[in-house]
This record gives sequence, structure tokens and C-alpha cells, in this order.
Amino acid sequence: MTTPPAHPLEPDFAAEVARLEARLPTARFDAVPRLRQAREQWARARLGLPPAGELVGLVRAAVEEDAAPAHASEAAQHLAAAEAWQWEIGTWASGSGEGLASMYAVRTLQLAQAWLLAGVAPARAGALLDQVEGDANQIVAPLAAHVAALRARLGAATG
Repeated sequence: MTTPPAHPLEPDFAAEVARLEARLPTARFDAVPRLRQAREQWARARLGLPPAGELVGLVRAAVEEDAAPAHASEAAQHLAAAEAWQWEIGTWASGSGEGLASMYAVRTLQLAQAWLLAGVAPARAGALLDQVEGDANQIVAPLAAHVAALRARLGAATG
């Protein structure tokens, strides 16, 4: 999974992740959010996406423009790592608002992963999409168009 930067100006994400992981035993509350962000940024960079902007829409556009399967697969792995860190961040929530915001971030990362995996691992993409759609709070309602489009894409792939 460790690849050289795609561009000379691209940050060395592997070094940054290693540095942050080394800080986990002594500075976990600082390192975890930074790891979550670094992994998302690494995924965005792999896909040639801007460092900011609505993740799911940008990922969907990259997939619909036929992102290279190797880049999509690697980006999905980075988003899965970001998701794992986001789950931990959610356990630190001190109120319902923080909890809902964290769950929205989790579901967004899952939906983006599902888009990336639709062409290379449709069963895994479907399982992620099921988790997103099964959220008891329907937290991703603002992303319903992306959910429906992916469900249709997965249905077309298997139908």
C-alpha cells in the first residue's frame, strides 16, 4: 500500500502516518484525529481530488470518470483506515451532537469507499452501502442522491 508520491509536491503521506502512529502511545487524543485526516487526504491525493470539498460527490465523479482501478482500490483502503480512526473519535463524543457528527463522518467515509469499490469489489461495496442505508438515524439523508445512484450502479452490475 505504500506508494511514492504521485507528484513531487504531494506530501509524503506514508511518513506522516508512520510519525503519527508512533505518537499513539503517548499522544493518542492528538494523533488519532490527525491520522484520520491524513488517511482521507492520502485517498484524495491518490484520486487526484482536491484536499477539501464534499468527499462523496468528488469520489463519485472520479468513479464515473473511470478512475484507475488500482488508484480506486488504494484510495478505498485509505478511506477504510480513516473510517476506523473515525469510529474511535466517535467513542470520545461527550454529547449527542458530537456523536451524530461523528456518525455522519463514518457513513460518509463508508459511502465514498462503496463508490470506489463498486467496480472492483461489488459485494464489499454493497455491504458498505447496506450499513449506510441501515443507519438508524438516517444520518446520510443529505447524500440520498449518491446512495440511490450507487444502488442503481450496483444493481446494474449484478443484474
